[in-house]
Amino acid sequence: MGNSEVYATIVLSTLLFLLLIAGVVISIFIANRRNASQEMKMAQMQIDYQKELRMVQVEVQEQVLVNIGRELHDNIGHKLTFINLQLQQYRVLNPDSGELLETIGANVIESVEELRQMSKQLSTDLFETQDLITAIKQEVLRLRQLNRFEVKWEYDTEPRLDKDQKVIVFRIFQEMVNNIMKHAGCSEVRISLQGSGNFGMVVEDNGKGFDYTGIKISGTGSGLKNMVKRAEMAKLTCSIRSVIGKGTIFTLETI
Repeated sequence: MGNSEVYATIVLSTLLFLLLIAGVVISIFIANRRNASQEMKMAQMQIDYQKELRMVQVEVQEQVLVNIGRELHDNIGHKLTFINLQLQQYRVLNPDSGELLETIGANVIESVEELRQMSKQLSTDLFETQDLITAIKQEVLRLRQLNRFEVKWEYDTEPRLDKDQKVIVFRIFQEMVNNIMKHAGCSEVRISLQGSGNFGMVVEDNGKGFDYTGIKISGTGSGLKNMVKRAEMAKLTCSIRSVIGKGTIFTLETI
């Protein structure tokens, strides 16, 4: 091998080595860029999740306030009015009438207890003082008192969800109930919650149903879209099945 061939071999080897180093450097640079981009994406997702969570918390409290307003007007207000009538009657009756006093006392105690239960719902952090099953129980009690449809409710154990997930689940449940009350025209609602194993909640009505596929295609139904989006952010899935004339089934479960 002549000097020129040796020189050419050295130059070629050097170029190949430099190209190899350049390739490694470029690969590391690209990988770092990808990692940085992924970290930024994850950070933005967390920011979006926290913003959505704060919005959900506000909506939960607003819905609770609306419900309490209805309860105060339709239920407790009537009871307090009845108490007032009893008191007026008492003024003209024998002051030694113990039975009447006992009835008045029972009504007052019942009204105070209902106010106490509703005031617990106004906590700035709903699930610091109660679990998800208790919160849904209170909603079921409220729905039954409205007498608009029969409510069947079954559950096993408190689900193993973190506090943020419970807030989102409860808000989605509120939206399901609101949708049923506004549009279903049903006579029966079934609510079931599974906490053992993987979490699952099903809310089913026997109402008139709707064309969910058509709603998705048309881009309408923002409330339904919110349920699905919020479920995904909480690492849950929300499915909606509806048949016109046969009712709707909402299902919420862990992924």
